[in-house]
Amino acid sequence: MPELLAPAGSFEGVRAAVQSGANAVYMGFGTFNARRGAKNFTREEMAEAIRYCRVRGVKTNITFNIVALDRELDRAMDDVRFLNEAGADALIVQDLGVARLIRACAPDLPLHASTQMTIHTLDGALEAKALGFERVVLSRECSLDEIAKITREAGVETEVFVHGALCMCYSGQCYMSSVIGQRSGNRGLCAQPCRLPYSYDGGKPGHPLSLKDLCAAKYIPTLTELGVASFKIEGRMKRPEYSAVVTKIYADLLREQRGPTREESDALRRVFSRDGFTDGYLTGKTGQAMFGTKTDLPLSEVKPLYDEAARRFAEGKEAPLVPVTLSCTVTPDGIKVSAADADGHCAGAADHEPVERAQNRPATREAVEKSLCKTGGTPFFVQETEIDLPDGLMVPASRLNALRRAALDKVETLRGLPPKRRWISPQTSQIRHENDPFAGYTLEVTSLSQLTDGILSAPPETVYVPLTELVARPEQVRELTARGVPLAVQMPRVYFDREQPEIERMLQTARENGVSTACAANLGQLPLLRKLDFTIHGGFGLNVCNGESLVVLAERGVVRQTLSFELKLAQLRDVVKPIDTELIVYGRLPLMVFENCAIRRRTGKCACKQGVTCLTDRTGERFPLLPAFGCRNVLLNSKPLYLADKDDWKRVGARFGRVCLTDESPARGEEIWLTHVRGGTLTFRAGFTRGLYQRGVE
Repeated sequence: MPELLAPAGSFEGVRAAVQSGANAVYMGFGTFNARRGAKNFTREEMAEAIRYCRVRGVKTNITFNIVALDRELDRAMDDVRFLNEAGADALIVQDLGVARLIRACAPDLPLHASTQMTIHTLDGALEAKALGFERVVLSRECSLDEIAKITREAGVETEVFVHGALCMCYSGQCYMSSVIGQRSGNRGLCAQPCRLPYSYDGGKPGHPLSLKDLCAAKYIPTLTELGVASFKIEGRMKRPEYSAVVTKIYADLLREQRGPTREESDALRRVFSRDGFTDGYLTGKTGQAMFGTKTDLPLSEVKPLYDEAARRFAEGKEAPLVPVTLSCTVTPDGIKVSAADADGHCAGAADHEPVERAQNRPATREAVEKSLCKTGGTPFFVQETEIDLPDGLMVPASRLNALRRAALDKVETLRGLPPKRRWISPQTSQIRHENDPFAGYTLEVTSLSQLTDGILSAPPETVYVPLTELVARPEQVRELTARGVPLAVQMPRVYFDREQPEIERMLQTARENGVSTACAANLGQLPLLRKLDFTIHGGFGLNVCNGESLVVLAERGVVRQTLSFELKLAQLRDVVKPIDTELIVYGRLPLMVFENCAIRRRTGKCACKQGVTCLTDRTGERFPLLPAFGCRNVLLNSKPLYLADKDDWKRVGARFGRVCLTDESPARGEEIWLTHVRGGTLTFRAGFTRGLYQRGVE
């Protein structure tokens, strides 16, 4: 049976999940998890929580799923060593460098690729497998067909969200909270700006970025048939009663392989919803029906559910989860009771007090068995008994009860012991060099019309152009490459397996027209670019924040990497750089990438070519929406990043500064470019930002 993976933000939450039927629990520990705002666990609490679950046959997956800085890696590995020794069943990891270190130091500790890695294709899953991950947590945007393909062909376990909150942006690719509020989702402190009101171009306010919660209850049999290894419930920030209610329903559905009853669906709605639920990504039916805001219900509707759930996981309450065989041998010289579980743990307890002969009513096998089976208040239930009882003896129930308790206590202790695992002290990477001096600027354009003769008079080191734009203008591309203009493919932020054949055809066309370099937007694009023999650069979406991640990418064929724009300059300087790196130094920073087209939602039809659509927030800031490959959108920051009048960023060791043109006119783009390469100043009608290079994120 697949794993039912329930959330726990506290020890009470662990009990709620386990006593409600979860056979796996995920928890956060320390500062390296994506719910830093949850209570989380101290070392003592975490060790006890892991032991509690292990005794009851429940897996523990620990979220270690944020990006880490170079100066934090030693502390991160101290936490990993503790979790390795405590016996956590797996770590859920986002950071490529952290994963590399864990594989080297704790080779027996399983790794799961976090949904923050934005894995949504077969190639992405295969790349994660090659990096040592045993399981991938797929992007919530995957459809049933895409889940089926990856699960069938990747040779790695898949984990799928089945209930809980949906983000408008692909997990791991949202920078809105950090850029506008210094609270980074990639560092575990997302402020959820997507739940706030916005208007289209200053019109009537609404909630165009707030999705309903996911409910895949009716797809449990389908997902089981597809071979999905783990069904995940979102909600570590919610109260334990929520986890208990939702977990109990999904545990019943999974065990009985059915869809929900009307009563179960109503209970899920009452415990938490946003104007109901959606399954739009699973079915591929995106659009207006997927959106909603939190539904506030009267306490009278929710309290009975919570009270019933709370009774189930109250301290001391125990569901009978672990089958045991109890053996009892009675002789005139004493009594011995032994307990054994299915995992090979066996222990016994004996007393050596004489057993008297009965005067009236001798003990029977039925009476002895009744005493042995009184396991209430423990996690055990008796599956089988073996009783050796001579005739005519009097066996007090109190003696049997005491011996049974003692034997089961010993088995519980044995079950709680962590497995023996290796720990290899961390070794500093040998692939490193001193920070290189600044070497010049690269340019990213949205349209080839922005690549003016004025710009080419001060030529960029590389010109990144969207793949679709390169294919749409083959003659211009051939003319530019013939002139020696160093064009490079800027890969789409997202595409699925169903779209990959089209992507491959376009890449081959670009290759035939003289373009031999490509910038990958996520991990899953590396295999295709290697296959087609492109020189590979890595984009910001890989969220590189430390030198170990650069080592991993170098081993996967990347020769140049754009560093995270969420880091401060001092943190960027700390990054050990075994390969060339870039830094975004101008442009409207990309805040989100949507699978659910927000432009179409405004008009009810495709309107990408009818001017730039903007979302306006409560303060009047306007955030442009740009169309992206596959009828997706990219939401841009309201103000451009501008550093042309600053020099300190040139001393962090990044070889190149990237100037990104998005909605600028060709004339304005030329002015921006020449100001960067030749000096001067720029004026901005609506202001600009210095980004996070000085402010940083929490």
